[in-house]
Amino acid sequence: MVALSKIIQISVKAAREAGEVIKASEPSKITIKSHSDYLTETDIKCQNIIKEIILQEFPGHNFLAEEDGGRFEPKNDLWIIDPLDGTTNFIHGLKHSAVSIGFYSKGDIQTGVIYDPYSDELFHAVKGGGSFLNGSKIHISSCREIKQCLIATGMPFRRLCKREKYFACLSEILASSSGIRRMGSAALDLAYVAAGRFDGFFEGWLSPWDLAAGVVIAKEAGAEVSDFKGESEYLNNGCIVCSGQAIFGDMFKIINKYLKDEQ
Repeated sequence: MVALSKIIQISVKAAREAGEVIKASEPSKITIKSHSDYLTETDIKCQNIIKEIILQEFPGHNFLAEEDGGRFEPKNDLWIIDPLDGTTNFIHGLKHSAVSIGFYSKGDIQTGVIYDPYSDELFHAVKGGGSFLNGSKIHISSCREIKQCLIATGMPFRRLCKREKYFACLSEILASSSGIRRMGSAALDLAYVAAGRFDGFFEGWLSPWDLAAGVVIAKEAGAEVSDFKGESEYLNNGCIVCSGQAIFGDMFKIINKYLKDEQ
């Protein structure tokens, strides 16, 4: 496997260049992929930029990128890319979107970069090396009781048939915590857990490119991560629970009660 320092260097370069395009763009040529799931010309342009930069350095590497589609298949030297996480926000002029680039090899996510071009915040992590925001080390929050915690989530727009149980789960999380936020970018939700802004995050039925970079960033900042059954199949099933160890048990118990048979 190539040196991870080089992987991070290229990931940062690609994320920043794509981020500049996002900042300079207005939504155009909007395509509806499915209910509440959109594609714009900017998504495609950013993905092409990212892949071109990576291929210049690593011509033999593999890609799993949102606008190409496909399922997660474990393989060495796999770049998992979301060129514009938060496309719906972007379309509506809500400046809360990010570029997400993860690198998978040897059976795990090895690096992650998430770049918010609007705030110029760049989160990155290398497996075993900690997590960083604009070069400064970050860590999850120190909150130890779920009743004092702020929890992030998303809505199951890809699985509306599951909304009844999801909203029942959401109701109990709301009653048990200090509050819930729904921001519209899973990548940034995970990065915010890593930075201690959110105490926890859960969502269901996401895609691997929504999660890959954020998972390693959150883990390296001290978070626990699992799917709704307590396993590590989140890249396959898109279901994720992420928080600090102190509240993970309480948070997971609620989510598992309602959603373990739904993933």
